[in-house]
Amino acid sequence: MPINDDFDNRFDLREFTPAADADGVPDDRTAAWMQAVGMGFHEGNPTPEVLARIAGNMIADQETLLGVHVREPLPGSVDETWPAGTFTWFRKALSWGDGTGIDTQAISAVTVRPTERRRGILRAMMTHALRRGVEDGYAVASLTASEGTIYRRFGFGCAIRERAVSVRRNRALPFLAPTSGTVSVVPLAWLADRVGQDVFARFDARTPGSMVRNVATWPVVFGELTGDGEPAKDVRAAVHRAEGSDDVDGYVTWRVKESGSDTSVEIVDLVYATDEAYLSLWEFLLSIDLNDVVRYNRSRLDDPIVAALGDNRAYDVDHEEDHVWLRVLDVVATLESRPYAVDGSLVLAVSDTLGFAAGTYRLEVVDGRGTVTRLADEAGDAVDVALDVADLGALLIGSVDPVTLAAAGLVWASDPAVVVRLRAMLLPARTPHGITYF
Repeated sequence: MPINDDFDNRFDLREFTPAADADGVPDDRTAAWMQAVGMGFHEGNPTPEVLARIAGNMIADQETLLGVHVREPLPGSVDETWPAGTFTWFRKALSWGDGTGIDTQAISAVTVRPTERRRGILRAMMTHALRRGVEDGYAVASLTASEGTIYRRFGFGCAIRERAVSVRRNRALPFLAPTSGTVSVVPLAWLADRVGQDVFARFDARTPGSMVRNVATWPVVFGELTGDGEPAKDVRAAVHRAEGSDDVDGYVTWRVKESGSDTSVEIVDLVYATDEAYLSLWEFLLSIDLNDVVRYNRSRLDDPIVAALGDNRAYDVDHEEDHVWLRVLDVVATLESRPYAVDGSLVLAVSDTLGFAAGTYRLEVVDGRGTVTRLADEAGDAVDVALDVADLGALLIGSVDPVTLAAAGLVWASDPAVVVRLRAMLLPARTPHGITYF
């Protein structure tokens, strides 16, 4: 469906799946789409080997690609072959932290050429994709954003935030309580031979907000490749085992970098199936000689390391930003899929300018599971909570407090006690922690 006549006259929106030949060489439209994405994210020109690897990963992840092409490109411009706008989506499961989850329509590689800004390209791609998501039965769409101001207008709310932190090792140890188990350094190839993926599967099952990883993620976190797809040379790995056990329940990969006057241990990936593994791996990193600070760019907001440190002023927050954004497409299916901490009942009125989730719904939770009933429009007098679909997405995992959103004027409640009840219902067993980018 065209967004407007100007868009339809100027642009052609094309949906396709990535393809490559028997040698892995992407076909022309897939290669052109990848080149446009690289330009949008200021990436270098990929080698044929890197292009083939990226195409193979997209095929393995079963991505659906969108390209918006200029109908009458100027001679000599990249518009003759490259799309002016790019977009992709694929299936990615979101964990509720109790062993259950929900499949999301994961959106990525969103770019618009600067020459074609403010012509409706992003809106055309997003509305087309979300309609396709509804047709394909997705209840939720998801994304991680490179900019924080783009996606709310399409109904996405920030459900998880994360922090980049640094810990000064000369003031960090000893921890206030002893750690347990054994940490050992291991070859990267050994970790990559299913050991690391098995640990991530356990982390994912117990962690609200965790999402399964793309195929391309594993070689990077296991130190085989850099983010640019080139061979990595400086990554090492260690694993944790519980006392008296041979089973690995946590791992870390890291590199050592010179940064200004400091030498730092930079965590590449830190995955833990138990709290004991997390603490012990941090203690190990802080024990590495000939460095000044340990840096981690994916810390959760209530990081237990702060409480564990001998001097909590050794811990600094360098940066905090949005991470996982969620967009509810089917309120009933979404709210019935997740667990709840306490039983209760309330009526929610959801507004949605795109229309997918708009309506009034009764949520009744019994024995930790919810039943959702869509009510007639005239049920307005019974509404307990009214909110935009973006704020429903923000609240969904339990990382964002509805009391806070009410204080910000984003959630209306018939009584202040209602948002307190909603907070108690949504409270997750563990703090949401997303360590997957896409």
